[in-house]
Amino acid sequence: MKSSASDEIRGRHFDGQILKRFLPFIRPYRKLALTGLGLLPFISVVGVIPPLLIKTAIDTCIIPGNLAGLLPIAAILLAVLCTEAVLTFGQAWCVQIVGQYIMADLRRVGFAKLMRLPRSWYDWQPSGRILTRLTSDIEHVGDLFGSGIVSAIGDIATIVLIFVIMLSINVPLSLVAFSVVPFMLLLILLLRKPMRRVMRQLRARQASLNAFISERTSGIAEVQIFSQEQRSSIEFDKLQDEYRRSALSWVSLEAVFYASVHIFGSLAVAAILWKGGGEVIQQSVTFGTLVAFIEYSRKFFMPLTDLASKFSVLQTSNASLERIFDILDQEDEPQEGRQEVPGNGGVEFDNVTFAYLPGEDILKQVSFNLEPGKRTALVGETGSGKSTLTQLLLGFYPADQGQVRINGVDVTTIEKAALRRMVGWVSQEPFLFSGSVRANLDPHDTLNDAELLHAIDATGAKKVVERLGGLEGRLVEHGKNLSSGERQLLCLTRAQILNPPIMVLDEATSHLDGDSEELIYAGMRTLAGGRTTLMIVHHLRLAAEADHIVVLHHGRVCEQGSHQQLLAADGRYAHLWSIQQLEAQSKRKGNP
Repeated sequence: MKSSASDEIRGRHFDGQILKRFLPFIRPYRKLALTGLGLLPFISVVGVIPPLLIKTAIDTCIIPGNLAGLLPIAAILLAVLCTEAVLTFGQAWCVQIVGQYIMADLRRVGFAKLMRLPRSWYDWQPSGRILTRLTSDIEHVGDLFGSGIVSAIGDIATIVLIFVIMLSINVPLSLVAFSVVPFMLLLILLLRKPMRRVMRQLRARQASLNAFISERTSGIAEVQIFSQEQRSSIEFDKLQDEYRRSALSWVSLEAVFYASVHIFGSLAVAAILWKGGGEVIQQSVTFGTLVAFIEYSRKFFMPLTDLASKFSVLQTSNASLERIFDILDQEDEPQEGRQEVPGNGGVEFDNVTFAYLPGEDILKQVSFNLEPGKRTALVGETGSGKSTLTQLLLGFYPADQGQVRINGVDVTTIEKAALRRMVGWVSQEPFLFSGSVRANLDPHDTLNDAELLHAIDATGAKKVVERLGGLEGRLVEHGKNLSSGERQLLCLTRAQILNPPIMVLDEATSHLDGDSEELIYAGMRTLAGGRTTLMIVHHLRLAAEADHIVVLHHGRVCEQGSHQQLLAADGRYAHLWSIQQLEAQSKRKGNP
């Protein structure tokens, strides 16, 4: 498992490169986005009118005592404020709608990408971390448009407009008001790097926390069986403390940022009162101008404060975008290749060597054949590489050396979908999705009800389906409303729906009781005619039924032949057979 540190993406600050990659997600909704963007200048113009109206009311009506002139000014002010409210609503609605569409597209593209990634990529990715990238990370990216970039453009437009108006009214007073701006810019530059670093760390630790929770809740039975509740709580507290420390660091930096902006805004108002008040007393500036400047100062620093919050959104969104693009940048599982491989289902493992990690070979120069229409049993201790051979046959991994061939064709040159239509696979860990029995057994909807029920009956799963209520009976997540044996029977049925010429049973009977085990093999005997079958077995009495047996030891083929030939050879297989026979006799004596 990756550490939280390794989950942090290293890159530049939010810049043109990231924005360039983000723009294609906005392009389909450009009309709505441009509408929201086009409303910003009008909002900015309408927003700077009220202080001018207040200045006019004070200088021409209130101080001279012209009360009659206040009514039209008040009416205009009310109309301006209502117009600003309507425009602000329209602009916010447009950008939020676009933000929601962008998030939906990112989820769709991200999930489609996950479906195309090779199996090897998932070996090192905790499920909680993947979930974080498709949920909270995408939510943060939605904020980038919904309340980030567009709103920031509006805030900048408002600041520029106020800057121009204030300079046009009184230059000296404007310079006093803007004297604090350079210090604010310096603060932004100083806080940008630490805020970005802390946000990356926060996102990474959140992903690690999610991954831990997902892992422990998925394995809750093991946690409780081995009394690991306290240890799990200690590990959770450690991860939670790391996340909390990162969150507190982020909150502290944000607090410094916001407090500084407010302090600078207050200093600007104080400077305006000091400078403007003196000029009002000297009658070089009207009282209305002083009030307007204070109001403009508030309006000037309000969008600056908003920009500070947008800066936080940009930092958060940037970290999330980097992590999402990291997934999108992964190489897809190669799909090109031959779609047709004529033949009778013969399989060859030719001098195959393979390692998941460099220098740690799992398979070492493995060679044997699966004869067409015959059953071959693969025997060996745990860790000898039996299941790895099935992964190579299914094209999940390429062999480091040698070849795996079907009908004389290297499996790496066969289109993956075509390859997996040729090979039916039942793993040692049966997996069913939540949904109907039909959706699980025939996801391509290739069989009618009668044909599907016939396939179910052939594998001995008829009673299981009837108990569930037929083909539309519901399965809960992972098929938890079934026993392990019942799940395996349904998985066996699913593997044979497309009638593949090759069948792989990866310890498919490991979760079955004696009766279920006999049931599944009765179904296999009925349907195995003309089908090449590879059985990875633990119970050697099942291997004895095979036409050919291959024995693996430490990643190598140590012997192969028929059951009788291997017993006569008195090698490793004969030794394992003797041990299991003794165990069986012992059980019979213990259960007369």
